[in-house]
Amino acid sequence: APLASDRQDATTLSARPKLVRKRRSQCRREVTPVVSSTMSGIARKLIPLADRVLVKRALPATKTAGGVFLPESATKKEVDAEVIAVGPGGRDAQGNLIPMSVAVGDKVLLPEYGAHTVKLGDEEFQLIRNDDILGKFQ
Repeated sequence: APLASDRQDATTLSARPKLVRKRRSQCRREVTPVVSSTMSGIARKLIPLADRVLVKRALPATKTAGGVFLPESATKKEVDAEVIAVGPGGRDAQGNLIPMSVAVGDKVLLPEYGAHTVKLGDEEFQLIRNDDILGKFQ
């Protein structure tokens, strides 16, 4: 038969408060999303600072409509991309936050040159200023 002290220990254990885990959506910060890439087992995180935007360029077409494969030298750099992460925004002369003109998931038009290439795992991303984005597709 269990002892009285054993019963008391069991009731104290069950009376302990349970740990409650909050979901990420409930723990939002003012800072914008974190990008995490888990390519080939490497987990990295990157948060763009100030008015920077992290984008992934679309893959260039390697095949024509007629079915002819194009060599890499014939394909040109794609100018459209998808926004992966957005920084909090720049500051004006008075220190007020200037909101970003794009959001995560937007399709944007980029200049052919001018972005910084960032390699995370096996994927290549471009880091570009918000002002350098030419347009946004709807």
